[in-house]
Amino acid sequence: MFGAQLLAGGEEISLNDLVQQGIGWQFVGAIVILLAAIVAFRWKDIGFNKPHSLLHVLWFPSIYLVVFAGLIVLLGLPPLMSTMLVFVNTMLVGFSEEVMFRGILFRASLKQMAVWPAIILNMILFGGVHAFNGFITGEFGAAIVQSFAAGMSGLLFIAILLRTGSIWPAIVYHGLWDFAIFTLGMSSSRAGDAAAVGDVSPHSVFLPLLLNLPNFLFALVLLRNIHKKPL
Repeated sequence: MFGAQLLAGGEEISLNDLVQQGIGWQFVGAIVILLAAIVAFRWKDIGFNKPHSLLHVLWFPSIYLVVFAGLIVLLGLPPLMSTMLVFVNTMLVGFSEEVMFRGILFRASLKQMAVWPAIILNMILFGGVHAFNGFITGEFGAAIVQSFAAGMSGLLFIAILLRTGSIWPAIVYHGLWDFAIFTLGMSSSRAGDAAAVGDVSPHSVFLPLLLNLPNFLFALVLLRNIHKKPL
């Protein structure tokens, strides 16, 4: 949050503009700190290992990415440089947030509580931190909506982690999901379909939640009986 404000010169900036204006060095800094902590404390259970069951776990979430790609093509591809910057930044976000929440925090939680309380805590904290985006954008209503949507996405990322046995698929899918959302927003803006900045209408409130609902329900299916199996 403070890194974004620093790069924006202390002014409010939309998240779309933030990921297009250049490399997000605040994300790079977060990754450096996380990796330094992992090495320093010798944490070996973060999940940096070979995944399994990828098709079984990712077939449904991948449909979203295909649909998003089709919509982006139909609406018109954004400028190449902007698209590349968004891709780099969203992959950095995917790596840093997954290592932070589904790696370090979730694994630490499992040592203190059962799996479902750890999952719920992770969802609440992951969703909650997105509300702080209001300090970056100045639009706290939109940030609250984003926090609920992020919490729902967090359940899918945990399900991917637990069912593939690796954090890498969650990192990649998280990054691609954010990339698709931002790129689709850029394409919609170029097509003249974007909502007014700061407009938190019933449509804009419920759309992110409805968009995440199928993945959320699929995550619940993936996590059925998870408490009965060793992690």
